[in-house]
Amino acid sequence: MLEEVVVTATKRAEGLQDVPIAISVMSGEAIAEKGLADLADLAVYMPNIHIAEGGAGTQLFIRGIGSGINYGFEQSVGTFIDGVYYGRGRSARGKFLDLERVEVLKGPQSTLFGKNTIAGAINITTAKPSDEFEAFVEMNYITELEGFGVTGMVTGPITDSLRGRIVAKKYEDDGYVENKAAGGDDGPQQDNLYIRGSLEWDATDNLLVNFKAEHGTFDVVNRQEVISDASPTATGIYQAFGVPNFQAGFERENYSLGFPGEAPFDDTETSMFQITADYAMGEHSLRSITAYTEYEFTNILDTDYSPLAFLARGRTEEHEQFSQELLLTSPAGGVIEYLAGVYYQTEELSNNRNTRVAFSAVPPIEDAILSQLGGPPSTALDGNGVNFFSQDTDSWSMFVEATWNITDTFRATAGVRYSDDKKEASKRGFVENTSGILPDALFDFLWEGPLNLASKHEYALDRSENHTTGHINLQWDFSDAGMMYVTVSNGFKAGGFDEDNSLGRLDVAEFEDESVQSIEIGAKLDLADGRGRLNVAVFSSEYEDVQVSTFDGNAAFVVGNAAESEVQGLEADVMFAVTDELTINGAFAYLDATYKSFPDAACNVDQILDNVAATGSRACVQDLSGERLQFAPEYTANIGAEYITMVTDTMEIAMSVDYNWSDETVVANDQDANLIQDSVGLLNARIGLASSDGTWNLSLIGKNLTEEDVFTWGNDVPLGAFGFDKTYFKHINPPRTFELAARYNF
Repeated sequence: MLEEVVVTATKRAEGLQDVPIAISVMSGEAIAEKGLADLADLAVYMPNIHIAEGGAGTQLFIRGIGSGINYGFEQSVGTFIDGVYYGRGRSARGKFLDLERVEVLKGPQSTLFGKNTIAGAINITTAKPSDEFEAFVEMNYITELEGFGVTGMVTGPITDSLRGRIVAKKYEDDGYVENKAAGGDDGPQQDNLYIRGSLEWDATDNLLVNFKAEHGTFDVVNRQEVISDASPTATGIYQAFGVPNFQAGFERENYSLGFPGEAPFDDTETSMFQITADYAMGEHSLRSITAYTEYEFTNILDTDYSPLAFLARGRTEEHEQFSQELLLTSPAGGVIEYLAGVYYQTEELSNNRNTRVAFSAVPPIEDAILSQLGGPPSTALDGNGVNFFSQDTDSWSMFVEATWNITDTFRATAGVRYSDDKKEASKRGFVENTSGILPDALFDFLWEGPLNLASKHEYALDRSENHTTGHINLQWDFSDAGMMYVTVSNGFKAGGFDEDNSLGRLDVAEFEDESVQSIEIGAKLDLADGRGRLNVAVFSSEYEDVQVSTFDGNAAFVVGNAAESEVQGLEADVMFAVTDELTINGAFAYLDATYKSFPDAACNVDQILDNVAATGSRACVQDLSGERLQFAPEYTANIGAEYITMVTDTMEIAMSVDYNWSDETVVANDQDANLIQDSVGLLNARIGLASSDGTWNLSLIGKNLTEEDVFTWGNDVPLGAFGFDKTYFKHINPPRTFELAARYNF
């Protein structure tokens, strides 16, 4: 029989097959066995989910719905770790460490999880202290990346009423993209360190208190970006003023230099402290979750993506968040069951951004501009656009969910949540005349006007919004081995302020909240007396006032609420124990995710060039109504098998293989044909040896065994009008790798 999978998607510990929600779940043990390092690795195994690093941030999409590239956007997919909300995309870059399981809840989750779960929620549970002494040390080595990691964990009782757990992980590698520019660094080189400590205290017979603290650093040198296509003009510029042997291509090679003395890097430091208290009040329970989280990151990105010392953007961002949740839970099994809670969150966000432009590094571009301006001397246009953005947010909500067990086999659940959000933001920008040749007033005019890069501005804005959201669910256990459900729900994602807005335009400085109406019908079946399970869901959702961010082809992203979307489809997953030794699994998804209305979308480069030929202007829009959404392939599927058997009386062997396939995927939301990832399948496999008493195990894990070239993000190279039209960069995934992992349990 298959082991029961316990999840907390309803904020109660329940079996996966009893929960009327479409969920993809993977245990911490399976994550470790497959060598999955983070959420991006995990997403490959879950149809209709996309998680990957973008040009300026991390993107999380479920069923084609996510947030674009703007540091003012909150995520459409909420991430929760041990019940604590992490709303910033940067939080998704952390490495997995000592997990119990990861649940991905699909569709709006706005009653129990709140705002910014308009597409779904990622619910991560870390491992807790143990009643008995346990410890392990694990080491792993990854080929191609020259990656080496070591993890250690110790847990057990400290006193009769106190248990502890401490775990630490160190990992570093040399990257997999070769930098062919002289003096350039390969990338993305990683150097990570994470440590977590937790205590579990039986304070009284009725009170259990958990303390958790963790700290991490995640440092990266260079990135996985390559210039996949370059126009003849761009190629000539790159070869003449960058690297003579430059060649565009979708290989794991780049020519990135950045500015002299400013090699591209991205360093992140995170900390969190949490106290969770569970108090038993008779048959009821009261849970309090108090948490403080913070991060700071600093980076310098090579934003011309090339061997030119032309464009670079640096940023320092700090974020602090305090949250408090109280949750009252009724006993289970009665005619009426309920959950009720209140939530409060306050956060402070600030970032400083510098955008350096050195026209003097590309003489043909500089000469062309200067000649139109009457021929000022060389380097006259070199400058730095400086922006300061800060935002304070206060949010509170209260919610209740009640289940009426009408009969032993039929129940109705309804939930409602009221949310109130207030934001205050300030933004200031100016231009530094780094050459000092031109008068500042003329220099500022040129950067804002003809060059359209940045301007001097300063403003402060505030906004308030409140929402009532919820869901109604009907569930029927039609047999001891199966149930069906239908859920109608709505949700919202908060509005906010455009962090980019380098020109300081007040007409586009603010974007509104977006909303969704959704219906889902599903079934969960146990097969062959518990040897298998089959879960199926069909869904339909309509999103209004969708927040979008599209690169304008020059130097900025256009942000607004320009779109309405329709998302519908089917998802199914199956697992079956064929024998005691052999288990197979599979998943399939069909997704029809399109813009219902998007009449004012930014043009792609072909449309811009056509408009230039017809009107002489690069300003144009396109109608994307009816077109497919980003990161929403029509079909995705995976299949896998695992075989475990004893080879001696004291040793077992485990062999597994999985194949993850995706239909073609729109990557850039201007629908540029050069930025569509073709359909692709990734083959992974593992072979492991372990002692029968669980003392040790040794694994060899192969990923991307067929050496597929896949990109998860890409866009136009900036400043297309200066010779870079039809030139693209892409983020390429790792090549075939083999990981050797060894673990010893004490």
